[in-house]
Amino acid sequence: MEQPLDRGTISASLDTFGHAWTERIAGWRRDNQGHTEKRYAQQYWSDLLRCFGIIPERIDLFERGAARASTGGAGYIDFFWSGVAIGEAKSLDHDLTRAHEQALDYLAGGSVGQHEWPKYVLVTDFARLRIERLGDAPWSTEFSVGQIADHVDELMFLAGREAVTKAEEEVASIQAADLMAGMFQALVGDDVDIPVGDEAPQDADEEDFRAQEASILLTRLLFLLYGDDAGLWEADLFHRWVEYDTTADNLGPQLDALFRNVLNVDPRRRRGVPESMERFPYVNGGIFDGRASAGFLTPGFRDALLEACRFRWTAISPAVFGAMFQLVKSKQARRGDGEHYTSEENILKTIGPLFLDDYRARADRLIQNKTTKRSDLLALIEEMAANIYLDPACGAGNFLNVAYGALRDIETDLLLDMHRRAGSTMNLSLDATLEQRLTIDRFYGFEINWWPAKIAETAMFLVDHQANRRLAAALGQAPDRLPITITATIIHHDALSLDWAEALPTTPGQTYVFGNPPFLGDTSRNKGQLAQMQAAWGGDKQLSRLDYVTAWHALTLRLLADRAGEWAFVTTNSIVQGDQASRLFEPIFTAGWRIKFAHRAFRWDSDAPGKAAVHCVIIGFTRDAEVHPRLFNYERPSSPPIEQSNVRRINAYLVDGVNVLVTKHSRPLSPELNMPRYGSKPTDGGNLLVSVEDIDAVRADPIAAKYLRPYVGARELLHNEDRWCLWLVDATGQEIQTSPVLRERVDAVRRLRAQSSAASTREYRHHHLFRQVDAMEGDFVCIPIHVSEDRPYFPVKLLPGGVIASNATFQCADPDGFQFAVLSSSMFLTWQKTIGGRIKSDLRFGSTLTWTTLPLPALEEKSRARIVAAGQKVLAARALHPERSLAQHYTALGMDPALLKAHDALDTEVDKAFGSARRCRTELERQELLFSRYSEMTS
Repeated sequence: MEQPLDRGTISASLDTFGHAWTERIAGWRRDNQGHTEKRYAQQYWSDLLRCFGIIPERIDLFERGAARASTGGAGYIDFFWSGVAIGEAKSLDHDLTRAHEQALDYLAGGSVGQHEWPKYVLVTDFARLRIERLGDAPWSTEFSVGQIADHVDELMFLAGREAVTKAEEEVASIQAADLMAGMFQALVGDDVDIPVGDEAPQDADEEDFRAQEASILLTRLLFLLYGDDAGLWEADLFHRWVEYDTTADNLGPQLDALFRNVLNVDPRRRRGVPESMERFPYVNGGIFDGRASAGFLTPGFRDALLEACRFRWTAISPAVFGAMFQLVKSKQARRGDGEHYTSEENILKTIGPLFLDDYRARADRLIQNKTTKRSDLLALIEEMAANIYLDPACGAGNFLNVAYGALRDIETDLLLDMHRRAGSTMNLSLDATLEQRLTIDRFYGFEINWWPAKIAETAMFLVDHQANRRLAAALGQAPDRLPITITATIIHHDALSLDWAEALPTTPGQTYVFGNPPFLGDTSRNKGQLAQMQAAWGGDKQLSRLDYVTAWHALTLRLLADRAGEWAFVTTNSIVQGDQASRLFEPIFTAGWRIKFAHRAFRWDSDAPGKAAVHCVIIGFTRDAEVHPRLFNYERPSSPPIEQSNVRRINAYLVDGVNVLVTKHSRPLSPELNMPRYGSKPTDGGNLLVSVEDIDAVRADPIAAKYLRPYVGARELLHNEDRWCLWLVDATGQEIQTSPVLRERVDAVRRLRAQSSAASTREYRHHHLFRQVDAMEGDFVCIPIHVSEDRPYFPVKLLPGGVIASNATFQCADPDGFQFAVLSSSMFLTWQKTIGGRIKSDLRFGSTLTWTTLPLPALEEKSRARIVAAGQKVLAARALHPERSLAQHYTALGMDPALLKAHDALDTEVDKAFGSARRCRTELERQELLFSRYSEMTS
């Protein structure tokens, strides 16, 4: 690796540059010399670049042809470095503002592609230099050439040392992936469309041969493109070789020769290598071995490769780019806008509280402490380096990349502090690389699909080199990783059929397991995946009904049973909802694990095309009873996380409360509650249901009209919509045959059910009836099964007997309105949100889970009467606005003040019934009461 010039050397060179050009300018003034722009511009820019170790003969730096946006005319850019800077020089004492406007005019003229867009504008009249940074963090400065050494830090971008914002990394990564997609398309054509994500080919030989060869070629080219900009060899060596030493006809054979006979051969064993190739280093490491051939390539591909050569590859984020690079085979992704990636912010939600935040805090304390010893700093470095870091569903390596890069940043800060203190208390080696301990061979990934696994191997080397560049920028030294002898271990294998303990080495440190395993529900996996689930959980069929993602929990439990470690996964939020929570967490807690941290449900964007965002949770586990738990809440699924203060413990429902596991009950725990019943299910293709459009025709048939009943599903309940059904429980066969309406509709039901895939439906004999029949005779409360989580109260409604409730609702006998009152309380809503099931983030009422388990104690008659009376006041407040539907009554920010007041009064009575001295002020207070009461009532 080329070692970059240190800041002191650059500063001294700039001082010499400033003095030399100051004297030259003084001579121009004495001689009254004009028109300096054309005669001296290239020499000025070349001298400036040499100060930063840049070869001035770099291709395409000077006199680049470009169009001006303002006139459409052609011109020449004085100095253009793709992805870095554009420069314009004007004659002595000319207006720099005009030069600056001219540079921007060239950029706007369309001759510079987005992937080449520079971040800096430099303009000069030789005596003065103005620098402007474009993009997310703009700034500008101007100074005389004699003062240039004082502005070394503002010019360090010319040495490749500057802070790149996360937003700029993401934009650069999207542009880079687009360039890769362009090369892939030039290799195989636009029609190739290979599945990615869960449906991707697991082995290379399952793919089209052209796609296999193209994939391997692109991986190799990525390494070369990055190395050109990152100092792995002299700058732009590969670019110049493609530009000057290949043609469209011989590019493929030339690449094959470069790969096999140069990059994969030790220089001591090379024979007859052409001069154009001999400066390339020996790489090894598996990137350039193997028999894959570039073959013969088209002029279009060579053009696409040269476009990629002009991009600044050091600006990418390997995590973002890696996730997008794997998508180039998908036709949909190639035509997309590059929005499919997993952000570093989301990854840090997992690895931050698992281990990274603690290491950063410890490092900062050591650095800030004046009495810290060298041994203390080195001990922390060695602790981080002794660990094993595993992502058992690593994809393109996003989590591993971010983890390694962040840990290397911590290590670099510690090494820098060692050197800062070296002059006083430490006898430190002059070679910083001797103290650098953390290496990518401590990072392991399991990946079922071959192409992401191959990308992960390369991406890990790139992020390693980025870390080395940061180390070199801080200390002037960094390890030389060529030839590659240390690599991350990415195992191409199905994680669920792999022995993790055999795949990983033993370690004196911790084993951290983390990642984002596949999301598949109980009903969406295939038979093979079900068998894997059962094997992971030891054949326990009860546990194997969990979401597919929990198979990784099972294997992590097995791995860490005999080794020190901690773990955290991004998972579907359903694992902490409904009856899954008790089934999953019972074996975890029994094994001695406790929740170290948790992110409650939030939106996680998928990195695969065509996949919707999912609502996820992140849960980290530890066996250390001394660790202070951390809990992160979200106001809305897409909101930023807010850490909850003073958390004592986190239970299976991600609540700071008693650690109990709520299981289904066939009857209510509380003697005060009635058992709900499922609504009636038509299974009729709509033939036994009557809409507003059809009601007049049905009423015109006297027999059919006799059997009309109001029909209420969740939509009708919430939005006051009218619908009816034909309730033919008491209808005779003769009536059905006599009535044209009934005869036609019942015949249609019979034909529909005869085609059903369910035998019980096909064999059902009573085709004039709903498939499942259950009507309430007396007053009942109607409960929608699914309710938006944004509702401030669970919206239910009292209905008279004779109304038919659909299977989108539950119905519960309620002669005095007590059940209605409890269902309408904040206490019930809190329990529903906390332990109930969900569809995405919507609440899902469960009769045997959220209702039968509600821990309402037995009440005195007076307390019960007060709750009933408070429920009646809620109904009275609704009646003040009869034109409003339930949905309109219960909008998050639009509740009528009278209705809100009535609910506050109801909450006061219900909260007291659960044991509170007054109305609870927060959801947390209610959760603590609920779990305490549940623990008492089930113990």
